[in-house]
Amino acid sequence: MRRQTPYLAQTNGRGFTLVELLIVLSVFAILLGLAAPSFMNIIANNRVANAANEIATALNLGKSEAVRSGEHTVLCKSPDGASCDNSAAWNQGWLLFQDSNGNREKEDGERIIRLQQDIEPSLEFDFRTGNYIAFRPNGRTPLNENGRFCFRNNHEDAKSRTVVITMTGRIRIEVGNYACA
Repeated sequence: MRRQTPYLAQTNGRGFTLVELLIVLSVFAILLGLAAPSFMNIIANNRVANAANEIATALNLGKSEAVRSGEHTVLCKSPDGASCDNSAAWNQGWLLFQDSNGNREKEDGERIIRLQQDIEPSLEFDFRTGNYIAFRPNGRTPLNENGRFCFRNNHEDAKSRTVVITMTGRIRIEVGNYACA
């Protein structure tokens, strides 16, 4: 006569026990805890790179529009998106416009080329040289209007980026580990 086994004893070993599942979840949680700080570095560095690329794109667009249209273009601080405001901070937004009369002030009838609203508040962002950058119809900046836009995230290991504009109109991005001040 064949002996009958209880129902639970007849399983074929498929599945996990509760103890095995808890061990796997514990190891996963530990690995996730170790990886999270490096993800924060990646996110912080990507924010800095994105902001630097945005301003470099606006500068290149301003330069090419000045050459194409034969008129000056200006990139200035603009929190409202309608006029330049020298008392504002660059991270509140900027405005790129076609400066038909060359006075470096946005006036009625002057075409807005690009508008950027405020950027990531965790970024340190400064234009070390002034309140605006202008391009002449030959693609150059007026004398002594070269400068540096500096971007740094306030995360401890984030790399800073500097967008450099020379008087010849050349725009480049430098990557480093330094303060923007």
